[in-house]
Amino acid sequence: MGKLFDLINKDTKHKNESKRMTVIIRQLIITFMGLSVFHLIIDAFFVKSFKGVILWMVMLAVDALTMYISYQASKSVILALFTLQKVLWIMVAVLLFGWEGGFQFFLILLVIVYSFGEAGYNRKKLLFSFVSFALFVIFLLFFKGNPARIPLEHADKSVQVVNALAFVIMVSIISFSFSKESQHMEDKLISYNNQLRKQASVDALTSLYNRRSTMEIVNDIVLQRRVMSICIADIDFFKKINDSYGHDFGDTVLVAISEVLKKQTEDYGFVARWGGEEFLIVFADLNGDDAYIKLSGIRDAVKDLTLTHGKEEVKLKMTYGLTEYDYSKSFEDNIKEADEKLYLGKQNGRDMIVY
Repeated sequence: MGKLFDLINKDTKHKNESKRMTVIIRQLIITFMGLSVFHLIIDAFFVKSFKGVILWMVMLAVDALTMYISYQASKSVILALFTLQKVLWIMVAVLLFGWEGGFQFFLILLVIVYSFGEAGYNRKKLLFSFVSFALFVIFLLFFKGNPARIPLEHADKSVQVVNALAFVIMVSIISFSFSKESQHMEDKLISYNNQLRKQASVDALTSLYNRRSTMEIVNDIVLQRRVMSICIADIDFFKKINDSYGHDFGDTVLVAISEVLKKQTEDYGFVARWGGEEFLIVFADLNGDDAYIKLSGIRDAVKDLTLTHGKEEVKLKMTYGLTEYDYSKSFEDNIKEADEKLYLGKQNGRDMIVY
């Protein structure tokens, strides 16, 4: 089974086009071959029709040839060959076995195959649909109710059931293949949109929230009038770190501190990169006094962080400006107050919390 699966899914020699439609046609050919074998057995042992046996043997040979060509020719050639072959197959089958065999309904299958297989919206699809409809009407007018040249007799019900089953299987093959492709594309689109949404909401370097997404979250908290404290934190002597060790190491510092801040705030707030070496820490549902206690733990965790540059150990410190959110002021004014406290801490020696 594995070798058969690989054979069916084998690519064509035309590398610049998708093999999807070619693989579908191969699956349909195999189903048609199975159907031909069934009719061959019916005609040989039950109907005892020499003409019928010859017909199905020829159809098996033609299907095998089409299968072989599918590994050599382009998709458009394979589609055209398969469609033409099956139109002739249907016409001969209806001529020999009449309306009651149900072969005419495979015209609907060919319309589906051609519509999906032919690229774009063009007149060929419309013309093929019209020709198929015309053939169906002709079969209806000239063969329905009239005796067949090769009467199926007691096998007619079996033929109808097997033809109907084969029709359902082939439609299912087409539907599954294209629905799977559509689902795959939809999943890729959703994933891509999620990536875009994430890229739009987080800082590329640190994966922390950016200003825009932070504003959205804070606005939700403000609308609920929840207790909140905010802190602006800044890495001490960050410019000196960049000048001494290079900007790549500076990025390493930003990422390392971001991870510490994210871990420390995951239970009671969140952190955002506010710009450069500045971070905004939001303490949701904590007043200023409670936030100060939490911030003291954050300060200790940052001071415990040690990075290495070559053989040199680099210790990091930060200064923090903390304020309890005042709903009588705007968000910008609250940020300004926290920023002023941060500036005061910088002036007074850094590595401190100003509250």
